[in-house]
Amino acid sequence: MTYRTNAPFSIQNSVKDERLMLNILNEPVIRTNASDGSRVEASLPEVYAMLMADKVDAFPALRPHQRHAGHAFLGQLGVMAMHRAGLAEPPQNAVEWLRIIRALTPGYPDDEPWQLVVDDITKPAFMQPPASSTEREKDYKSTVATPDELDMLVTSKNHDLKAAVATQAAPDEWLFALVTLQTMEGFSGAGNYGISRMNGGLGSRTAFTLTPSERLGAHIRRDITALLGHRLTLMDEYQMSDRGADLLWTLPWDGTPTEMLLLNHLDPFYIEVCRRIRLRSDAGGRLRAIRTSSKAARIAGKDLKGRTGDPWVPINTKRDGLPLTLAAGGFTYKRVTDYLTSEDWQWPPLLRPLPMEQRSAKPMYLVARGMVRGQGKTEGYHERIIPLRPKTVGRAMTRRTTAVDDLGKIARERIEQVSAIQRILSHAIQVFAARGDSAKVSPEHRALARPWLNKLDEIVDTNFFEDLQTEFEATDAERQTVRNTWLMNGTDGVIDHARRTLQAAEDSLPCPAIHRYRARVNAEGLFEGRLRGNNGLPFLFDTHEGGA
Repeated sequence: MTYRTNAPFSIQNSVKDERLMLNILNEPVIRTNASDGSRVEASLPEVYAMLMADKVDAFPALRPHQRHAGHAFLGQLGVMAMHRAGLAEPPQNAVEWLRIIRALTPGYPDDEPWQLVVDDITKPAFMQPPASSTEREKDYKSTVATPDELDMLVTSKNHDLKAAVATQAAPDEWLFALVTLQTMEGFSGAGNYGISRMNGGLGSRTAFTLTPSERLGAHIRRDITALLGHRLTLMDEYQMSDRGADLLWTLPWDGTPTEMLLLNHLDPFYIEVCRRIRLRSDAGGRLRAIRTSSKAARIAGKDLKGRTGDPWVPINTKRDGLPLTLAAGGFTYKRVTDYLTSEDWQWPPLLRPLPMEQRSAKPMYLVARGMVRGQGKTEGYHERIIPLRPKTVGRAMTRRTTAVDDLGKIARERIEQVSAIQRILSHAIQVFAARGDSAKVSPEHRALARPWLNKLDEIVDTNFFEDLQTEFEATDAERQTVRNTWLMNGTDGVIDHARRTLQAAEDSLPCPAIHRYRARVNAEGLFEGRLRGNNGLPFLFDTHEGGA
């Protein structure tokens, strides 16, 4: 198997054995879709150089649920390499990236920690910890034939995302699967422990970060810069070591309790491994993995419960600083509002704008990513990107300020008003389902209303943060008008959508023809009457109907 690297990112290195052409420091193992439309196969240092030059559109081997794993790996590795080299700015060329990354593993002149396949099990391979002796290889009895079988993604049914289908997988598919498994996996049965950077084996490693652009290079460059400035704070808050272990796959590990590592012996940005696994290559260059279990987690994290200073993860201040575990449903507008504006949550460092970003006239983007992990399966990957206007970044993203409180107050008021409209809508749909007789509303009718409330919620969710910023940026005199227009304007206000949702429910829900007219009239009359009542939004109709 051969790869081609396009100039000017080429670092040539001859390799005699085809099975060993997997050194990610000097072999073009990682496929990229370049900004000029070409496909470039690059080494890891070349990838960094391309990202710094904003020449990467995508990594075709990187699956959606692997995005944060890949991003965090590049960020943590980049900032540790820069710190060790004493650099204040990310290098711009591949040769310099090669130098500072290789300097992290000085004891390995043959680059074993950067090779996907190293036959000697007593030496590390990329994201694959070594064993203490060759005798330990007999422990590795389980074989994994494909990278998607290795990956952390577990589905309850095999028709949503087929398992173990990547039989012709390229090396970068194995690379991303290894990074995702070793830095994102939770508990998955006896002897299969999860990572330290999550709250429990069924937790998740969630990410919240700002970026000046949705471009991959701009995002990783910004996070590396921010991480470098946050290093001393992490060391102080979590008692980590400036010369602590950083690349944990370089340390021998036989899976015993006595080998568990303590947090204060680690670098603030340590890259961990949670599974004992090795890749093997046959004479034709096809890869497979062998793995075994452990008698203890790699890091002594039971009492930590994920409190490791992960710079991407929000912290729950009401629960002893535990990291966020994403719940089913993902990043709804109500949850994101809570994470951003409630005093119950402390923002991660990478969600705070840098000084230059606070002063910038350019927009930013909030990127939220996370996997919902259930018992024995995953319950969905979630990602949300929210554009943020300069005024919002400059005033409301510098926690804790009065502007943050102001933004939160506006958001919570809007959420409460949406909830009031949903309650009224639910009641109206229930009455329609009960053939217009409110006295006969039952739990079954309430269940029939739920999907329609969810539909309205999805509509509101689509532009919630864009609309929120419009009111936040308005003057005090303008805000009520902005709010009223958002609620009802005859076209796309929340109430306008609720009316159409009610009509759609009436057209869809079963109701005998003889009762349909009465059911519709009573449902719509109840809906309009409650909106105008004291528990509705009467101020809207005072404005629009002259006090009616």
